[in-house]
Amino acid sequence: MAIVNRVKRLFRADVHAVLDIIEEPEAILKQAIREMQEALDWKRARLARDQRNLASLKESEAYTTEQLAKIQKDLKLCLKEGSEELAHKTVGRKLAFEKHLAAVHQRISTSEKLYQQHTQEIDLQQGQLESIVEKAKLFVPTTMEDSAFSVAESVLFSSERGGARSYPGGMRVSEEEIELEWMRIRENFAKGGAS
Repeated sequence: MAIVNRVKRLFRADVHAVLDIIEEPEAILKQAIREMQEALDWKRARLARDQRNLASLKESEAYTTEQLAKIQKDLKLCLKEGSEELAHKTVGRKLAFEKHLAAVHQRISTSEKLYQQHTQEIDLQQGQLESIVEKAKLFVPTTMEDSAFSVAESVLFSSERGGARSYPGGMRVSEEEIELEWMRIRENFAKGGAS
C-alpha cells in the first residue's frame, strides 16, 4: 500500500510540473536565458584562464630562449678555453633547454588554437543569445517596468561597447535606435498588431 501511495504522489508531482511548464512559459523562457548567460559567463572565465596560461607560456618561452643564448656563449667560452669536461656538461644543459623550448612551442601552439576556438564559441553563443532575447521580446508581452526580461536586458547591455552594439556583419546600432525601435514594437503590440 505504501508503494502505491508513493507512486501516486510521484505521478501527481510530475503532472504538476508539466502543468507549471505549460502555464508559465515566460518563467521557463527567463530561466533558459539566465542559464544561457551563466554558461556564457563560465566560458568567458575559461577564456580568461586560457589567456593567462598563454601569457605564462610566452614568458617561459622568453626565459628559455634567454637561457639558451647564455648557454651558447658559455659553450663558446668552454671551447675557446679547451675545457672539454665543462663543455660536455654545458652541451647537456643546452640540449635540455632546447627540448624544453620545443615542448613550450608545442604548448603555445595548442593553447593559441584552443584560445581561438573558445573565442569563436563565445562570439557565436553571444550572437545566439542576443537573437533569442530579441525574439523573446517580440513574442512575450512585457512592459519596461516588468522584470520578466531584466535578465535579457542585462545580457544585451553587458555586450555594449561605447554606447553602441555590434551585430553580425559588423553592423553597429546605437542605443537611441534600439530604444526607438523598442518603443515602436511596444506601441504596435499594445494596439494588438505585430511589429
